Parts: sequence; structure tokens; C-alpha cells
Amino acid sequence: MLQLRQLKIFLAAAETLSFTRAAKRVHLSQPSVTEQIQMLEHNVGQVLFVRRNNILTLTAAGEKLAGRARELLAMADDTLRLVRDNLDEQSGTIRVAAPQTLCTSLLVPLLAGYVEQHPGAQVVIQERDSSATAQAVVDGMVDLGLVHGWPIHNPDLRADLVARDTPVVVLPPGHPLGEAAEVTPDALARFPLVVTMEGCRYRAYLEALLLEGPVRPTIRGVADSVPALLQMVATGLGVSILPRMAVSTAATTGRVEFRGVAMGGEGLPICLLTADREPARHVAAFMKLIRRAATVSDEPMPAFDMKNLAGRVAVAHQEEEGIGDIVSGPDPSNRQPLRHRRQ
Repeated sequence: MLQLRQLKIFLAAAETLSFTRAAKRVHLSQPSVTEQIQMLEHNVGQVLFVRRNNILTLTAAGEKLAGRARELLAMADDTLRLVRDNLDEQSGTIRVAAPQTLCTSLLVPLLAGYVEQHPGAQVVIQERDSSATAQAVVDGMVDLGLVHGWPIHNPDLRADLVARDTPVVVLPPGHPLGEAAEVTPDALARFPLVVTMEGCRYRAYLEALLLEGPVRPTIRGVADSVPALLQMVATGLGVSILPRMAVSTAATTGRVEFRGVAMGGEGLPICLLTADREPARHVAAFMKLIRRAATVSDEPMPAFDMKNLAGRVAVAHQEEEGIGDIVSGPDPSNRQPLRHRRQ
């Protein structure tokens, strides 16, 4: 008998043509993926993959199964959503994925109010980077995702613009740039920088901002998280650029200061990601709450518009370690083009 779990693993391998990459996508070890594929091959009585010169390809049987597997998984999702829609919208489990900054600054503050209004609901927040967030939505592992910046185009993914987060220059107290109300890119490039890892949306924004400047900036430090970057800035290692949401709490403690960026534009997009189908009612209610909260944070301020760079901005590495879930609520017991829409 075919198992949905095995079909999801098989599709991950079929789409990546790599058991290693498939294992990362479905959050299993590579041996576990190999074992599940072998069990599936035994069940269908056909070889699904062949490896030649270290290149993995689908057999004819694998190609046929891939097409039917997508249909079966879509039918399973539709069935689950139909059952959920028959439930009282006050109940149900909602799984949301987002990078650390949006988890702590936007999603977590919503939990108490949402659970109070929907006492039978449970919200599970999974901390993932932007790339993993988008993939989790596509794979059906979460109901929705929230990311900074436009995601890579995927016909199975819908991206709705819910707000724009104002990038700001982050600097230690008493820094010379703190004397200006707004910092120009040329002035910023004259000081050592602290940046996030390559592939991060924040770093892509900073690189785009300084791309045309006459001064080549010096990168003095690289951080793999926003808290680490803020600590490096606070110690005087360098200055940086982050979305305002990422630094507002730290700034109130006096550890760092921030100034506006003297550059025209609309700011860094915050996108709500969903599968390209209608969400269940209790999920739609939570999405409405996110849009309302995000709009409150959408403060107009001069900034650099990153939208036209969407094709070149992507997260290259998924954080496989340290993915955690934040659960709130009662104790636990199909193909359209990507659309960018302003709600």
C-alpha cells in the first residue's frame, strides 16, 4: 500500500535528484531517505531511480509515479482542508514558519490575542530561514510562512505583500554616524561593516545599497544570526544595516542605536507565503491577524527599494540545525503563477 509519507520523500528525491538534498528538504537523515525509497520500490515492484556516474535519474516508472504522486498528495491536502473547514473556526492547529526576526518581532506577540479569541486553536511556530520557510509551505509541512523579501518563483507558492520593513543603520552609542538623522550609503561605506551570512536577505539588501558607491566597504565581521550581529555592533566592531523590526528591542536597551537610510524607496518587503489554494477558515483568520499586525509596523521612511532585485536575492543555505517549534494553545493531544499582491 502506498504511504503519503513515502510519496513525499520520493517527490523530494525526484525533484532534487539527490537523496542528500531530499533528506534536507524532508528533515530526515540520508540513510532514512534511502530506506524509504527502497521500501517504495519494493511496494510498486519497480526500480524508480538509477545512478550512473554519480548522477541520479528517474526511470520510466519513476516518472509515471512522480506525476501520480503529486496528484495523490494534492488530493490528500484537499481532503484534509475540507475536513478542517467543517470544524468550528475557533479550533484547529495552525503551523507557521518564519525566520527568527519575524518569529520574535511579529508572530509571537500575536499568539496570546489569537488564542484568547480562538480558545480551541493551537499555533505551532517553526523557526526556519527564508528558503526553508518557502519550501515548507510548498511541501505542506506548514500552513503558511512569513519572510523578508520576495521568494524565488515557484508555481505552487503564493506570495502576498503584507508590509514593508524599514531598513536602518545599526551602530554603537556615540558612533560618528549617529550625529546625522539619516545616513547616506557613501558615508556608511567609509566605516567597517558587520554583515550577516551570504545569501541572507539583509546582506543582499546591504550589498545592493552599496553596489554603486565610490568607496569599497570593509567587512570586519560576519554573523550567522541577528543577535550575534547586534552584539558585534555593540562592542564597536563595525556598523550594519538591518530591518527596523530586528533591532527595535535591542535599541531600547541602549546596546545599539539606529538611524534612517538616506535613500529613496519603499523598504524591505514582508511577504506572507501560502500554497496556491484557498486556506482553511481558522488559517485564514490567523492570516488576517498577521496582515493587521504587519501593517501597523509598515512605517513610511526613506529606504532603498529591493523589489527589482528579487531575481538575484535568494537564501542559499537552509538552517538544518536548531530548528525549534514554539507552540501556543491547548495542550497537544492546483497550479498558478506566483502572484505578488498587496492585501
